[in-house]
Amino acid sequence: MARSCNFDRQDKLIAAMELFWQKGYADTSVSDLVAHLKINRFSLYNSFGDKLSLYRESLSYYLAHYSQPKLAPLLVDDADLDTIKDYITAFIALQVDQPYGCFLQNAILEKYLKDEVVQQLCGRLFDSLHQAFTQVLADAQRRGRLSSALNTQEVASFLVMQLQGIRVLGKAEQYQLIEQARRVLMSYLDGLRR
Repeated sequence: MARSCNFDRQDKLIAAMELFWQKGYADTSVSDLVAHLKINRFSLYNSFGDKLSLYRESLSYYLAHYSQPKLAPLLVDDADLDTIKDYITAFIALQVDQPYGCFLQNAILEKYLKDEVVQQLCGRLFDSLHQAFTQVLADAQRRGRLSSALNTQEVASFLVMQLQGIRVLGKAEQYQLIEQARRVLMSYLDGLRR
């Protein structure tokens, strides 16, 4: 008969996510996890499987509870260019608040080429962000606020790419470059208005 665990699994998952986020996959040992989660190896393996399974589950949790909820303002019916600008401004503010960068971005840099699950999780975020931007831009087009000649898919791709570049610059603490990029992005978005 399997023993029940005497800890909150989600609390331990969040603690593991924070450790992986801070140190990365390669620099986090099973001993680090045991010490940080304050559980023994048996409980770790019994509850989460191996280190890679825990890492993947941590990434999935991050996507569902950190990244995806931040898209909510872009998904409302009346979202417009100002909503995109507000999203970008809030995104940029996170660069100072998250000294370890974005957990998914870190995973891309460390494990993307080696792990299909990481590829799928990161792809899901990029797809969601791209779809949200595309929808906001297409709605603005239908309302006559953007030129009908504008390719909303391409603009959405451009915005996703810019945000990922800003993420990397944030991890490198290049805040002056980020501020310059913010000003250019705001001007670009204002220039799209009809």
